[in-house]
Amino acid sequence: MPLVAELQHRRVFRALIGYGIAAFAVLQIVEPVMHGLHWPDAVLSYLVVALAAGFPLVVGLAWIFDVRAGRIEKAPPSPSLRGTRLALVLVGIGLLAALPGLLWFFVLPGRAGVASRARPSIAVLPFADMSPGKDQEYFSDGVAEEILDALAQIDGLHVAGRTSSFSFKGKSEDLRSIGEKLAVAHILEGSIRKEGNRVRITAQLVSAADGYHVWSKTFDRELTGVFAIQEEISRAVVDALKVRLMPGEKLRQGTASPEVHDPEAHDAYLKGRFYADQRNVEALKKSLEYFKQSIQKEPGYALAYVGIASAYGLLTFYGGLSPKEAIPREKEATLKALELNPSLAEAHVQQGYFDFQELNYSAAEKEFRRAIELSPTLPMPTMAIPSFY
Repeated sequence: MPLVAELQHRRVFRALIGYGIAAFAVLQIVEPVMHGLHWPDAVLSYLVVALAAGFPLVVGLAWIFDVRAGRIEKAPPSPSLRGTRLALVLVGIGLLAALPGLLWFFVLPGRAGVASRARPSIAVLPFADMSPGKDQEYFSDGVAEEILDALAQIDGLHVAGRTSSFSFKGKSEDLRSIGEKLAVAHILEGSIRKEGNRVRITAQLVSAADGYHVWSKTFDRELTGVFAIQEEISRAVVDALKVRLMPGEKLRQGTASPEVHDPEAHDAYLKGRFYADQRNVEALKKSLEYFKQSIQKEPGYALAYVGIASAYGLLTFYGGLSPKEAIPREKEATLKALELNPSLAEAHVQQGYFDFQELNYSAAEKEFRRAIELSPTLPMPTMAIPSFY
């Protein structure tokens, strides 16, 4: 067809594909930032509409202008399409290109949610801090996150991501509504009460369909046994959901528990992660100090070195440190984490981010793919890989 040939000649399809990839990358970056800053969900909807409106604009610009030898030149007019007819055709092509994305975001989530809730699925909400001093939020967040990570390693169980689950922190929203938004059949909520060297963790599994409790249990332990509690809760939830694991399936080691033995080191690590999630210069500097305290108490704690590397990278991004000061330390901590535990997925993710900063995209992709092999449920590398193309 002459029109298709003209579109190919003017590289309209290539422009659409490039814009589509860029729009996808923007959404992948903005969504976790939006949840971290507690922006309303409507912001993401407006952004999707704005990006969709860009498709007709891209079509028009690709039709009118061409890039030759590094220069932008005006393309010759079409002999068959002019005026209003041309404008309608270009707008129509742009809208058709935007339609799949709009359907995926606004129409399919509800249907996908029904399918997800029909299979074993769960979201782990942040645990409430019930300690007398109300000063253990970092600990309750850390325990909930590590239980989430442990559950995510189980084949056959769909687990909502941390960013989505933790976006409901501090909100008194109905659990049925949360289940609908996260497209899960069950929700795990709980509380932590920490006094001295003892901790009480209460976990409750709730059906998202009707809000009724499916299972609940209270764990009273010495704080030295907190790692065993995390796996015990994870196993109990799996039994309650009646998820049938593959023969010999075990929780893969991707959390802090296998490599740390000192409870104080783990406590410092949780504090570091708590402050790192706040994403501002003052909090990031606090997180860096806590991560350093963690490795002072447990020198072989690879995840704490990942935390140090991440803190330096984020301090550079937020303007807390100059690249000249932070980058060598970020690299040193990353390499140390990989030396201590070459099979730690989080360390490969951090190395991938470092390679990306250095504009070594092929090396970054290799690290991200290695992280996915080690821990397929890690969200960040799967988000980052599409942005390379």
